[in-house]
Amino acid sequence: MWNLGPTFTDSRLCGASVLEKLDFNLEMTMFARALRPGVLILLAVALVEPGIPVAPLPGGTTFAVTGELSAQEPPEHPVVAASGRASTMVTFDGRLISGRWFRPSVSHSGPARFVVDYGQPHARGRDIFGGLVPYDEVWRLGANQATHLRTDVNLRIGELVVPRGSYTLYLIPRVNGGELVINRDTGQWGTEYDSGTDLGRVPVERRALAETEESLNITLAPVQPQPEGEPPSGLLRMAWGEAEYVVDWAVHWPE
Repeated sequence: MWNLGPTFTDSRLCGASVLEKLDFNLEMTMFARALRPGVLILLAVALVEPGIPVAPLPGGTTFAVTGELSAQEPPEHPVVAASGRASTMVTFDGRLISGRWFRPSVSHSGPARFVVDYGQPHARGRDIFGGLVPYDEVWRLGANQATHLRTDVNLRIGELVVPRGSYTLYLIPRVNGGELVINRDTGQWGTEYDSGTDLGRVPVERRALAETEESLNITLAPVQPQPEGEPPSGLLRMAWGEAEYVVDWAVHWPE
């Protein structure tokens, strides 16, 4: 930074002959300075070599630039956040209305969906399961805001029936297997957990990955083609680092 000392350059108060004697490239900057209580004078400041005396201001006060201009701060620029937000979705060919399946949907809300929305952290060279994410403890299954499941149809996840609605998902990873926790609370921060509001817990299978997954990747992978006469079904896969945890899901039908 540079400071204002006992002498100062003001292009309105210095004669042209004074400015002509100064060998510099002017870079004009507007400054506001209170010279006495209640009076604010805008000064057009000429950035000059330190210590050059100039004409006095009213009242005999003079100023000068006494200091060096430091290098400007680098401009702000975008930086990638530590985690983002991602989602995975299965869309169905209609919607359940008054206990009946309408195809195509006649509802303004569109076709039925099964969605998992989650904060997506990145490994950044860290060991994940058994390291960053401890084994045998409830984990938020994501980052920041809690991971939410929303379904417009009744589901079966593992052996647990999940009525249509909104829920929060947590994971208890273990060296062999683990548990998916389905909780009735929604809208909370990911680290908030009340076991008293659990809908239930279902076992999940642990699988080693052939390649490291840099970012948490939750996938609802439907079985395609869908077997004739059977409801939609698939796998819920939660992969990060060197491993993934997997459980099957299916539309619980008939209602």
